[in-house]
Amino acid sequence: MYGHLGAPARAAVNRERRAPAAGSRAFIKDAGRRFAAIPHIRPGHADLAARGTCPADPRRAPTSREGNAMAERFVGIDVALREHRIAVLDRDGEAVGQSFTIAASKDGVATLLRTLDARGATAAQTLIGLEASGHLWENLEAALIGAGYRVIVLNPLQTRRYRDVVRRKAKTDDIDAHVIAGLLRSGAAQASYVPDEQIQSLRELARLRARLMADRQDYLRQLVAQLDVVLPEHRTVLGDLLTARARGILAQFPTAQHLAHANPRAIRRAAEDAGARGFSLNDATVVRDSARRSLYSGKAAAARAHVVRTLVSQLERLTSAIDEVDRAATALLPPSEPGTGPSDAELLQTIPGIGPQTAATLLGELGAFTRFTDARALVAYVGFYPVINESGDRAATPRLSPVGSRIARHSLYLAAVNAVRRSAEWRTIYLRKKAQGKTAKQALVVVAVKLLHAVYAMLKHRQPYNPSRLLVAPATIGS
Repeated sequence: MYGHLGAPARAAVNRERRAPAAGSRAFIKDAGRRFAAIPHIRPGHADLAARGTCPADPRRAPTSREGNAMAERFVGIDVALREHRIAVLDRDGEAVGQSFTIAASKDGVATLLRTLDARGATAAQTLIGLEASGHLWENLEAALIGAGYRVIVLNPLQTRRYRDVVRRKAKTDDIDAHVIAGLLRSGAAQASYVPDEQIQSLRELARLRARLMADRQDYLRQLVAQLDVVLPEHRTVLGDLLTARARGILAQFPTAQHLAHANPRAIRRAAEDAGARGFSLNDATVVRDSARRSLYSGKAAAARAHVVRTLVSQLERLTSAIDEVDRAATALLPPSEPGTGPSDAELLQTIPGIGPQTAATLLGELGAFTRFTDARALVAYVGFYPVINESGDRAATPRLSPVGSRIARHSLYLAAVNAVRRSAEWRTIYLRKKAQGKTAKQALVVVAVKLLHAVYAMLKHRQPYNPSRLLVAPATIGS
């Protein structure tokens, strides 16, 4: 049993031989050989179930070793868009029949179940593994669980590292299916976290919201670029272009020429019809007079007006869609159960800087916080840790890890910004890190990490936010 990825100690390193064909006896023996636990841990990797250093921790992810004792057949499935490749091994690592392909359809699943039954792979004595390849595994996993089979969803990183251990340089669907089956048989396979109905719903909405926000920001950049030409004074005259006032005025008067010839009453009415409040006739007159003094030359005015109106309508559409997603996500937040105290969402919202939308995003992206063995595992899962790259005299600047959920990191960063603005305790932590020489962004990341630690402790002990637990002495730092 090898404790590393290289050749065993005191063993000669032989010249690399040609990889045996997938399905051959030599390949099966290699892929099914019992290795020690495969070092596949990658902190922050999306949906990899959290693990502690202690194998006996009851909160660790289930492994294939736990279902290995009763299993007589090990089925590896390489999932793809149109077809899935399947390999079946017995307890001795021998292939049970040839590997085969099924269509990614209901008929294909029926063919798979019939074939497994014909090969003695009954539900009670079979362990099935498949990679979490995007979204393609979800329907197949549900169908197999519905048929009574035990299914382990594997992180692709884990199977890739196991392939490195058994020295399979080639990569085909057939080899991947055999490697997955061999990994199950080795007992080292570790199940990924599969979210339940509610968490998956929140996750889908959170990711849709992130895409809509990115699209809106793209249209906003294009609108700013246009207004820099047709209304260079827009920053002082209109302010934030996402406000109802700015969108309403631009929808009817898209260039400085249009505003210069407009009646102030018409400008005020356009703002009010869009939902703006407190926009007076005097304010509308100031907008008109600024447009009359505008630097805009008037070139391509009609075409540019059409561009501005189109971009404004797209911003309106996306803003409306984002509001609808926010309402849907808030409605999905779990309520508190009678006699059980506040729910996770309610506890999260007791922290300064975290509201309903941030709580919905964090629950959707991270799932049950207490599935992690400790707060450090949660921080690593999110990706709030530095990547250090040093070799000899060369030392790259440390940066945040790219792994983990970017959506969760972004939400936590914004929550840290709000917490620093609204709470003296969090502002003290921020200022203390700034005084130590950190940049503003680095200090906010520290606040976000401490937020995660606080969230984990709150949800673990089912207690609301308590600022006295932060162990901060505000008197030591200036305001």
